[in-house]
Amino acid sequence: MKGVFIIATCHTEDLLYLLMHLNKHISTRFERCAGVSPNRLELLCKLTGGQISQSDLQKAVSIDPAAVTRHVQQLEAEGILLRTRCENDNRITLVQLTEAGKSKVAAFKAEKDRFMEELQADLTESERLAFVQTLQKLNSQIQQMKEPSKTN
Repeated sequence: MKGVFIIATCHTEDLLYLLMHLNKHISTRFERCAGVSPNRLELLCKLTGGQISQSDLQKAVSIDPAAVTRHVQQLEAEGILLRTRCENDNRITLVQLTEAGKSKVAAFKAEKDRFMEELQADLTESERLAFVQTLQKLNSQIQQMKEPSKTN
């Protein structure tokens, strides 16, 4: 079977590479199916709650600040979001979805749901639940891990 990892042992490096491989392929396939990258969809979903500062948006998503700026500029050029200056503090840039952007996000979310259903089609409900719980534990653990000290 092409592209399928067979893990005979349970070494930590096997898990690392399996997760990296899975992330890469999910991201690529999702973007092809949904027409939007997972990062861009995450950013757009944060805007469904209403207008927020670009700085707060950067803090809310798991994307580096330079990439957020690029996404915001591109999405503004596409008419999906609008940037304005804060009336009380001209240093603050506010970001919000346009009406066209709200429609796009709804379509992207529907496609995401369809994609995820197809991806998980062969999993039982208990397997889905166990998988989500395991991912949540790994996510919690990585956030608690200390950054390695830098040596010069």
